[in-house]
Amino acid sequence: MSNRFFYSLDTSDSDDYLSSEEEYSSSEESKESEIEQKGNFNEFLKGGSDSDSDSEDGVKVVQSAKEKRYQELRSAVKTIEEALDFDDWATISNDYDKLLRLVQKASHLIQEDGVPRFFVRLLVQLEDELASVVADKESVKKMNATASRGLNAMKQKLKKTKVYEREMVKFRANPVTAEESADEQEQVVEEVKPQKVQPQKQERVSGLQLFQRLDEILSARGKKGTDKGQQIDALKEILGQASSPYQKIKCLMSLIPARFDFVPAASGCMSTEMWKNTLEEIKQLHDILDAHPNIKVADEVEDDSESAHEKDQRVQNGETVVLHGVLTSFVDRLDDEFFKSLQTIDPHTTEYIDRLRDEAPLYALMVRAQKYAEDIGTVQDGLDLIIMRRVEHLYFKPDAVVQKFEEMTRKSYPNLKIPVNSAENLVSKLCIGLYKTKIDRIRTRALLCHVFHLALHDNYQQARDMILMSHLQETISQTDVQTQILFNRTMVQIGLSAFRCGLFREAHFCLQDIYSCGKTKELLAQGVSQVKGEKTAEQEKQEKQRQLPFHMHINLELLESVYLTSALLLEVPNMALYSHDSRRKVISKSFRRYLDYNERQVFTGPPENIRDHIMAAAKAMQHGDWEQCKNYVHEIKVWELLSNISSVKQMLTAKIQEETLRTYILLNYSFYETFSITKLSEMFSLTKETVVSIVSKMLVHEEVKGSIKQDLVEIHPTETMTRLQYLAGAYTDKIVQTLEYNEKFLEAKASLLGLSETVAVPQVKPKQKKRI
Repeated sequence: MSNRFFYSLDTSDSDDYLSSEEEYSSSEESKESEIEQKGNFNEFLKGGSDSDSDSEDGVKVVQSAKEKRYQELRSAVKTIEEALDFDDWATISNDYDKLLRLVQKASHLIQEDGVPRFFVRLLVQLEDELASVVADKESVKKMNATASRGLNAMKQKLKKTKVYEREMVKFRANPVTAEESADEQEQVVEEVKPQKVQPQKQERVSGLQLFQRLDEILSARGKKGTDKGQQIDALKEILGQASSPYQKIKCLMSLIPARFDFVPAASGCMSTEMWKNTLEEIKQLHDILDAHPNIKVADEVEDDSESAHEKDQRVQNGETVVLHGVLTSFVDRLDDEFFKSLQTIDPHTTEYIDRLRDEAPLYALMVRAQKYAEDIGTVQDGLDLIIMRRVEHLYFKPDAVVQKFEEMTRKSYPNLKIPVNSAENLVSKLCIGLYKTKIDRIRTRALLCHVFHLALHDNYQQARDMILMSHLQETISQTDVQTQILFNRTMVQIGLSAFRCGLFREAHFCLQDIYSCGKTKELLAQGVSQVKGEKTAEQEKQEKQRQLPFHMHINLELLESVYLTSALLLEVPNMALYSHDSRRKVISKSFRRYLDYNERQVFTGPPENIRDHIMAAAKAMQHGDWEQCKNYVHEIKVWELLSNISSVKQMLTAKIQEETLRTYILLNYSFYETFSITKLSEMFSLTKETVVSIVSKMLVHEEVKGSIKQDLVEIHPTETMTRLQYLAGAYTDKIVQTLEYNEKFLEAKASLLGLSETVAVPQVKPKQKKRI
């Protein structure tokens, strides 16, 4: 029998439930020797020991419930660690579920004592190991199905460990191995409640000593083996010892970049707590600069040979000192980290909503950085970059949200004296100012943001004119990918604006390229392709990095509804106009494809999704039933996302009536000699004037040959072919074409075999095309 079995018969001499692994192994060996001296009695035999071991005095020692809970947790953690050594992800996934259930059972103990360090260590190990395995694409492909399913399951499960993110960050900052933890008896990671820190008396250091220590810390930055967490702590300590404004500014301008360097490789972005600390430190830096106008931070410094200590003395004497630095770059990096965090958070959780609340103080800081850059006379290119950041936070938002952002900015920084503007005027003012920049990328993006915002407010004519006059559609392929994504978003918004204004043909034209390609998500950066092997690992990584946060997405269901509804109103009358040759002129190939597939179905049930509703509406329009067509279109629930839903539905109803009337006349005029205008107005619930207007346009465009006399539409007799006659003529043309192909093939074969001189190839004269 194994010594592990005999160890279960006796308990450890220590009462501490968090005993170390070394004590465990040594106790195990001692118990094994004692049992061997006693003759290796089995617990099931007479005279064997009980499940709870007896001491030499015969006193029975029983473990408490608390000790048993933690012992179960340690056993589960050890099992997972052993499976990690063999990369057995299926076992890891199953045992991880058991571990979470044990943690749930011990929740009351964890609330009292804190999260056990061995559990936090396991979470960090799993996160790091998972990141390394996923990065190796080749090894993932070689996994069997069971291991692959376990790996994918662990990806989803580890995303739910955000509740322990704070403990994991602390552990990463000060990692403790299992061997080191044995000396500490596995102390728990206590949950520190936010308390007011009492100011402690710092050791007084001179300015020269402070700058020397600061230079020593900065000299180690970026070197191999440098602990970034310890660097941040050291810089915070120096900041607490700084006494003069200049010293605080120097410490803050070193501390803020150090925080940006401390980004975990697993998540790829700063933690929320670290991000908020950085935001407060940038605010503190601006406060000091505003309070001491003789200290300036600029990108261009004339003479930077002076030491920091000498500059500090000059500041104390009231002289003006300029430090080398770019404050707007701090705001740019902070905005990038905020963008990355939104990409990684699940948008359907409250955590995403909580994170979005941090956008308002970030926007206010951007406005403050812009004002400071304008006051000190920063280079125009740097100023344009921060203004562009500001525009990118506003252009897609509704007016109410933009106004709220501006109000919070005025409330946070009343000294800035920000003028009150409407959302539309504010975005237009900022974009017009950016048109003068020398940076082509900023100028292009400013134009696209301006057009997007105009289209969002249903200014279709102005948005269309601006995009056409810029000729941007001719050169957009030469820009970067992010700008191309913005162009696609702008074109979609212009199409939605045209639809809301009742311009269905223009809406279809704007949305056709985006929707018909079948990669709408990829073109709008709202999802990645699920086809494996289509892209390399590097391309997939880049595509994920350029994905837009969820709150910036354009609703794809609304896009599909607008496109298919516009295609319905254009394509069904067009099919009726060219009923004999349906492929002669196609407006929407995708709509035709969907309709053909729907007509080939043996059984068609009630419509369930958007496409089914539009196809059912198309069939109703072909039968002249405008009311049923209207009902199918109005039943689409996505119309509720439109702000002016009532006016849009009224426009749709009127357009459906008109196009159904046109379709009815085009399909049936060959069977009638006259149409009664009164009867048509009653059938389609239109006024007589509207019916006369529609029929007159059809006569002018020669869609129907006839004339209007009083209350009648007289159809002029024409030599029109029936469907059967047209198909017969087309069949004859195909036969003649096939015969010509055969003759050419026979001539080519004869020349290859050398029979062209001796064998006369019979020539068959094609018959004249005869139309019935």
